[in-house]
Parts: sequence; C-alpha cells; structure tokens
Amino acid sequence: MNDNLFNLNFVSENLKKLRLSHNLSTYDVAEIISKTRQAYSNYENGIRTISIKDLVALSGYYNVSIDVIVGNPFTLANDKTLAFRSFEKKEFAVKETMPFTISTINDDIIVVKYDDLHFKFFWKTNQNQDGYVMIFDYYDKTYISKVYFKPKGGGHFYINEKPRYFNKAHAENIVFKGVLMADLNKYMDIPHFFSASR
Repeated sequence: MNDNLFNLNFVSENLKKLRLSHNLSTYDVAEIISKTRQAYSNYENGIRTISIKDLVALSGYYNVSIDVIVGNPFTLANDKTLAFRSFEKKEFAVKETMPFTISTINDDIIVVKYDDLHFKFFWKTNQNQDGYVMIFDYYDKTYISKVYFKPKGGGHFYINEKPRYFNKAHAENIVFKGVLMADLNKYMDIPHFFSASR
C-alpha cells in the first residue's frame, strides 16, 4: 500500500469517526464546508484528497488540531515484531526453517477474545471487504459479520445467524473497524501464552 493510500485511509477513518461522534450526517458536514454531500462523501470514502481549506474548516468546527484529522487513527500501531520458532511441512516430514515473524509496522491488529481458548484477529481498516467477515460499529454497538450491500443502497448483516437489515440512510452509521485475518482456536490453555497487559 503506497503512502498516498495510507494517508487517504487515515483521513477517511478520522473524518467518519469525528462525524459520528458529533451525531452528524454526511449532509450536515457537507453543509459546514459548503460542499455537496457527494463531494464530502468522497473525502470520507478515501476517493479524493481533502483540501487544506476544508481541513482548516473541519478542524475549527470539531475543535481539534489538523493532526487529529490527518494522523494515524490507530494509536496503538508500533514497530514491534513477533518472531516464532518455525517449521515447514515437506512431503512426509517437518523441517525447521527461518523464524516466522508478524510485524505491525504499517498496520494494527484488533484481537477479539471469545474465551481463553478462542481468539479472532482483525486487520484494522475502515473499508468494507466484500465477502469477508468484518468487525464494525452500527449505532454504538459492535458486531462481527459479513456485510452485504445492495447496488441501490441498504443491505444486511447477520446477528446470531439472523439477518439484520438496514436501509441506505442507516448504512451511513456503519463504521468498519477491521477485516478478519485469522481465527485462533487453542487446544489447551498454556499460562501466559496470551496475557493482557494491565
């Protein structure tokens, strides 16, 4: 992912969070910066780069610094790398290889703990990934499901295997947090294998 795409994703994520935290619609924010709803939505969807003039106007309206709008919204991102002793299956045998590493230099991970033996890992993104399980907020509640959009607006997702429908206007209240990248089921609980820092 190039730097420009990172920047667009950061700005779009921050704009959406600020708008929803102030209970505003995209129409409301578009009016604040004297733009059409579509023009503002292009900023929020990462399609167009926001102008300096609009950045200044929105930072003033929300009473935040411009850094809050353009900065990395994932404040837990760091440059730490996890390394694991690794083996690779070769035909009928297993051979030791170079350590397998997981890096969080350019992204951030969300972990959802179901119980001590079951975890889901999500890569943070504010964009829906069609056909993939997402973690997202909808009207101040967080859900995990695939989200299906209709071509003309609206759509549905599932809660406990039952569909929950939303219309085009309600779709604006979906804030994507991440896409499922791994599902870990441990067979035994090893003390301190995963430990939450306090």
